[in-house]
Amino acid sequence: MTWNNLPAELHLAVARFLPPQDTRALSRTSRASYNLLVPRIFSDVTISSRGALRSFAMHVPARYGALIRRLSVCTKPGERAVVQEVDCTQDLATLLATCSCLRSLTLSLAGSLDASTIIPVFATLTMVQKFEIGCWGQEETAPVSERIAVSLAASLSSLTHLTLSHITRSALHVDNCSPPGVPLVLNDHDIPSHPILGEELCIPSLLKLPTLKSLDLRDVWIDCDENMYVQGKLAQLERVSLSGSMYRDSEVEGRACLAWLRACGPVLRSFKTGISLGESQPSTCLGKDWMDVEDEITSPLPTLTNFHVDAERVALDDLLPMLNVLNACEIKRITIVNAAMCAAQDAFTRECASDEFEDWQDAIEQFLTSNEWDSLKSVELNFGQGTQRVWNL
Repeated sequence: MTWNNLPAELHLAVARFLPPQDTRALSRTSRASYNLLVPRIFSDVTISSRGALRSFAMHVPARYGALIRRLSVCTKPGERAVVQEVDCTQDLATLLATCSCLRSLTLSLAGSLDASTIIPVFATLTMVQKFEIGCWGQEETAPVSERIAVSLAASLSSLTHLTLSHITRSALHVDNCSPPGVPLVLNDHDIPSHPILGEELCIPSLLKLPTLKSLDLRDVWIDCDENMYVQGKLAQLERVSLSGSMYRDSEVEGRACLAWLRACGPVLRSFKTGISLGESQPSTCLGKDWMDVEDEITSPLPTLTNFHVDAERVALDDLLPMLNVLNACEIKRITIVNAAMCAAQDAFTRECASDEFEDWQDAIEQFLTSNEWDSLKSVELNFGQGTQRVWNL
């Protein structure tokens, strides 16, 4: 029996094991193979540059957009030609307008987008559940404003999982006490108000999105949120991750992280952080008017099932104070991972991982000896192959 005589189910079964380039090559062997494999080829699309986006928008027939389920777009400029920012926005809007069945969208932007062009298109993406938006370049020279990121996320009516990476805070939502050197966006006042959030297009307002279940802030400056108090009905967030920022003031960032933890609501069950936590007196420098803090009211910390510590960012000396702060969370499982050590293969790094692992192991042993956490069931420590341990309690 020849390949062409095999049933379509077997063709698709074979295609599932092929890398994308081989799937495209197979689709060119016959008209039948092309018709059968086109939905698979276009189900997951990656566009790696501004020029590639322009080419896709101009030359790929619009009817293929309905086949795209996962789309990843980077708008970095090409090595030679530079396309104007407004053209980049229009090309992206043209492509997204055809993606009626899109479920997952990732944007890595080399600059901001024209709000009046892109926001109406996002409102039509009613099936998108996962959205990731980040800055490809430098925040100081080509920032992506929190106002455009929040507005786009709030326009996705089915959004459940959101990731913001290197998103820059807006001067409209940051008080006058922000330290020098922290990049802020100054020219984003023209982004229109949103039907759900109004003018409150700042990152903490994401807690008001009704469908949101998971929020991941990667390398986003949160120090300005230390006095945040989000009013109104909150999202039913189940998972939050705050990695911390290179512009951090450790003490202020710790207070801001606790403010986020309190604001997330009682449904929260999983919390991951690369920020050292510690109780201290609140700052006297308040945020903008929308963050009205009610006198003498402090929301309780939520009950957590899982607490994840990024050991690449959190210092060992801060571990025990952090766990003391979170005593009221009734945590069941603690996971401590150093992702860089886990990925390393060279002998020197593995030796360093072994030394660090021993120090962290001693600290955990000390904590387990003295702690009175009746809720705690397990602690996992992972620094890569050969440096792993689980304490089952």
